[in-house]
Amino acid sequence: MKRLKRVSLIAVLIVVVVVLWLVAGAQPVPVDQGEVARGPVRSFVEEEGKTRVVERFVVSAPVAGRLQRVTLEEGDTVKKGDVVGEIDPLPLRSQVDRAEANIRALKHRLDGVETKRPKEAELERAKVLEEKAKDSLDVAGRELEVAKAELVRAGRTFKRGQALVKSGSVTPEELDRVEAAERQARERVLAQEVRVQIGQLEITARKLDTRILTARLRDFDWEEKDYTAQIAALESSLKKLRDDLHRTTIYAPVDGTVLNKYQESEQVVAAGTPLVELGNLAQLEVEADFLSEDVAHMKVGMTAEIFGRALGDKVIAGKIQRIYPSAFRKISSLGVEQQRVIVVVAFEKGAVPLGDRYRIEVRVILDRRDDAVLVPEGALFRHRRKWHVFRIEENTARLAPVETGLRDGRVREVLDGLAPGDRLILHPDDSIEDGAKVEALQE
Repeated sequence: MKRLKRVSLIAVLIVVVVVLWLVAGAQPVPVDQGEVARGPVRSFVEEEGKTRVVERFVVSAPVAGRLQRVTLEEGDTVKKGDVVGEIDPLPLRSQVDRAEANIRALKHRLDGVETKRPKEAELERAKVLEEKAKDSLDVAGRELEVAKAELVRAGRTFKRGQALVKSGSVTPEELDRVEAAERQARERVLAQEVRVQIGQLEITARKLDTRILTARLRDFDWEEKDYTAQIAALESSLKKLRDDLHRTTIYAPVDGTVLNKYQESEQVVAAGTPLVELGNLAQLEVEADFLSEDVAHMKVGMTAEIFGRALGDKVIAGKIQRIYPSAFRKISSLGVEQQRVIVVVAFEKGAVPLGDRYRIEVRVILDRRDDAVLVPEGALFRHRRKWHVFRIEENTARLAPVETGLRDGRVREVLDGLAPGDRLILHPDDSIEDGAKVEALQE
């Protein structure tokens, strides 16, 4: 009897459990819902970029020499033809004067070819003068080497003084004297170089005298041609010297703003040394590097948008101006190796309130639809390697495959599988299955 009661009790408990399970399963699951709609959508990529002037001009020293102090500062505006810097013209002017004197002497001799034939004594005297000129050049060369050695020693002494002045072993006044000595040594090197150049011109003239006298003794006609050729050679050299002399004053090649200043103090510079960098801030463009797989879908003329903290809430329209043909390797902040391509975007309008190399953001519009069927991104999930959604039909979740198109991070275009007005479950979890009863989540 007791056993029968125990069996009956277990059967009742099983029935209760089954009933409770069925009741619980019949309760609808509260879900967040969304709706399929029509509207515009666009596909884009964004990257950080920087502004740059369209044309950048680096003004350099056209000739070697002592650069005078550059008074321009970053941000100064200049006009085409304004003086940017000056090279001390004295050494070149001396060479020009010497060359002009040699040419005048040659022309004077040429004029006397018809009336006077040289004597043997003149030839011997010319050779003696040539040897003296060589001796003078040798002396000048040795003095130049000595001056250079003194400059090296003075430079080392100055560097040691700079190090010792920090420890207090050398006073600032002593360092100033050492620096002055180094500057004087540099001036002596320049003076000796000018002497060597003058000596070389002197030897050229003396050798010319010797050759001309020898030629005149041999052939009067040949002497006249040789004079003419030597004068032409010196005039050619003189032309270059005059051109170099003219270029000691350095002018701005364009209207613009001083972007960078590379030299300031007076110093000896080599030809080609950068002095200042100029650019027109009214003509800016944007440079940004994108992943190569994104650039593969870009082309010149595509619409772009420029924005960022430098512009506040303003978004400026632009277009792709140029796409570099070659990619470069870059390691991301996460340590991932990437292949990136530089893309240049031009502002559609004129001047913008930015400077050179300002940080901004660039958004390139790859594609767009003005009237597309759109589904919220949160409704989509992967199932069996395809995109699916849960469509709500009479408060029941129905699993539906969809074919998607463009996306912008908030919504995605649906090409097939849904229609405007369909209600969907947003962010479905694992408790939602096909056929489950659902209800709108209470806010």
